[in-house]
Amino acid sequence: MSTRFQKGALHDIDLAIAATEFSEYINDGDDFMQMDHEPAESSGGYISTEVSTAVMTQTALLPGMCVTLETDGTDLDALLLTRQQAVGAFDITIDSGRKLAYEARVRVNQATETALFFGLCTSGPAVADLLAINTGILGDFDVIGFHALSAAAEVVIDGVTRILGGATQTGADAMTSTETDLFNTYGFRFNGADEIEWYLNNVIVARQTIVAATFPTGQSLIPMFSIKTGESVVKSMKLDYWICVQDLLAGDRPE
Repeated sequence: MSTRFQKGALHDIDLAIAATEFSEYINDGDDFMQMDHEPAESSGGYISTEVSTAVMTQTALLPGMCVTLETDGTDLDALLLTRQQAVGAFDITIDSGRKLAYEARVRVNQATETALFFGLCTSGPAVADLLAINTGILGDFDVIGFHALSAAAEVVIDGVTRILGGATQTGADAMTSTETDLFNTYGFRFNGADEIEWYLNNVIVARQTIVAATFPTGQSLIPMFSIKTGESVVKSMKLDYWICVQDLLAGDRPE
């Protein structure tokens, strides 16, 4: 990944080092330059799952590319894109000292009856289960990322966390709303202790104190992206890039 992403949630991380010093960092991300153009169960290191005829396509944008997740025109149709690995590389453990930064540049093309999630989630949810029918409320999974409920008039994107068996916690309320057809950069940063900072377009917008009772501390999480329509209309979201970098401690490194 290019070091051009060094800002916002990633402001003090040298991505060139993170991409090469595997004993110091866990680093994963994609700017979708190599994604296959056609829908596939396995594409560019990802697995895509869908309801009905949702599609995943690659779209040319200057100066690079992006991937589009698009439902069909059937009510409750959905598409989910996730990494192929069964167990994720990332965990955010309270008081571990393992700092983590995540960033994604996303554009939502439809402003009504659109539910979505992008961020980190435990592996395994079926596409129809991650976002609930009609409401878009997150299903019962461990997550940290960005979420929009199905709404009658607009897409409101919040920064959220959730623990299995618990309720969704809002760390950054209404980061964007009604901003259709515009790219925004969303990010979060865990300080290795008990706080998450939430970023919009490289500016911090909220700080969230986390506690083990309501936060998925110590869980393995993988990148996940999903969109679901709450009406019989095609909905889509575009991903320009995503990146996640986590510190390794001395005890994590190979001898």
